Amino acid sequence: MTSLAGLKGRILFVVLAAAWILPGTVARTPWKADEAYTFGLVHHIVESGDWVIPQLGGEPFMQKPPVLFITAAICGKLFGGLLGTDTAYRLAVVIFQTLTLVFVGVGARELVGPGKGWYGPALFMGCLGFVQLSHMLICDVSLVTGFAIAFAGLAMSGRRGVMGGILLGTGSGIAFMSKGLIGPGLIGLTAMLLPLCGPHWRTLRYATSLGVAVVASLPWVFVWPIAVYERSPELFKQWFLDNNLARFVGSAAVHRPNNLGLAGDRYNFFLAFPWFTWPAFPLACLAFWKERRAAWREPGVQLGVVGLLVILAVLSASRNSRTLYGLPMLVPACLLGARGMSLVTPIWTARLRVACAVAFGVAAVAAWGFWMVQLFGWLPSNLWQRIHDQVPNYEPVFQFWAFFVALAATAGWAWWLWRQPREDGRTVAINWSSGLSLCYLLYMTLYLPLAEANMSYRHLAPFREKVAAINSPVMSRGMGEPQRAMFDYYCGLKTIRLEVQPQADCDWFLTQTEYRSPEGRELKGAPWKLVWEDVHSRKELFRLYHREPAATGAGSP
Repeated sequence: MTSLAGLKGRILFVVLAAAWILPGTVARTPWKADEAYTFGLVHHIVESGDWVIPQLGGEPFMQKPPVLFITAAICGKLFGGLLGTDTAYRLAVVIFQTLTLVFVGVGARELVGPGKGWYGPALFMGCLGFVQLSHMLICDVSLVTGFAIAFAGLAMSGRRGVMGGILLGTGSGIAFMSKGLIGPGLIGLTAMLLPLCGPHWRTLRYATSLGVAVVASLPWVFVWPIAVYERSPELFKQWFLDNNLARFVGSAAVHRPNNLGLAGDRYNFFLAFPWFTWPAFPLACLAFWKERRAAWREPGVQLGVVGLLVILAVLSASRNSRTLYGLPMLVPACLLGARGMSLVTPIWTARLRVACAVAFGVAAVAAWGFWMVQLFGWLPSNLWQRIHDQVPNYEPVFQFWAFFVALAATAGWAWWLWRQPREDGRTVAINWSSGLSLCYLLYMTLYLPLAEANMSYRHLAPFREKVAAINSPVMSRGMGEPQRAMFDYYCGLKTIRLEVQPQADCDWFLTQTEYRSPEGRELKGAPWKLVWEDVHSRKELFRLYHREPAATGAGSP
């Protein structure tokens, strides 16, 4: 077998894709921080049927359009009874990730050649920047899917203008419905700059493709915003101004005071790019080094370079520079890296195969070894104390199915390394991606109880009985978006936030403070009785207080 062609090769590739997508997507609860509030938004759609105005803890939440929330809600309705709510919602991640791999493959086939489409997804699955984030129910997952479809459309536009335009418009629309204007803005700017690069992009077919793309994007771009405006012009302004323009340029530029986003280093994305897109980045460099100036004359190289530069430049100009927002650059980076895969010489293929075997083999042995040590109680007391300090609720537990899956995956990875074709440079990305997928799978099986204890909010579920006994409103202070979402998701509790309604005066008061903060420090009125307390981490101490009836009116918190 000299490639992944043929039925056997396709089956192996599908198995690898499943091993990359499924661990961390199934059999776990919502995790903090971004995924937790996403579950709250999906939960609202399932409960109310309202897909127009996303709500978090009973309040409108206009940060992002709802394509991911709607998809997850549909999955929950269809499969919640069979798979459980948590896994059913996260099936949306499986759908979008599958689409991403397919269309990265479509783009790579168009730009690199027939039979080579799998180069793109093979690299994509190995990119370090997407290992954990790819399994989270967050809007960035569907945003990347939009970019993959749109870039596949751009790649196809030189050969099939209409189909390329449909994909370009659909991908831009999905990107818009994932995170607003930034997605179609980046894609549109890339499409407009490409004609400056060469004659391939200065044809009537390409112009037709752009025209079709505009028409194909219209339903995505107008239906939801119009529905929001008809319901509430003020909420529409909040979404359009605060959560698009103000997040990008800063609130002063649009004269709407807010503190959205975090100001960061302007060079953050350029610094993150080399490791974020590894191993696509070194393979792209290999293609440029071997082909020299001839590489730039290729439409695929032009598309990848322009797309990367546009994304890096525009995101670096943004006020908010969380590395998470750089995920779209993986798509053009993998299209560029796919060109370098077939240029790896046999001697380097052998060396890199050994390097991957050693590096990931050592990592796998370490993962298995530490799991056995902590499971059988062989950890030194001081190390165990450190773990307990960070994750107070964690207790090692043996899970048969997790153990079985981890063992089967380890054996399968070892078999692949032994049986793979040694002479084929195209296995370089497969070796890397399979090793990385194995390490993440081991983490999400052997160490899932530890991750759950650290990242989950399942511990709030017993509080539901106490909430059911409260027949009056509950006010809150210090509650973050993930925490508000999880109290609603697990307990059905929607609080009145004093940050939003400072005049609220209720007999029940829920607070979130840092771990070990002095009891009562967050209270101004008295007397209040502490009726419940829960510690999740060093920064999440929840306390529920009740004001005695005789003290009503004595003071507000």
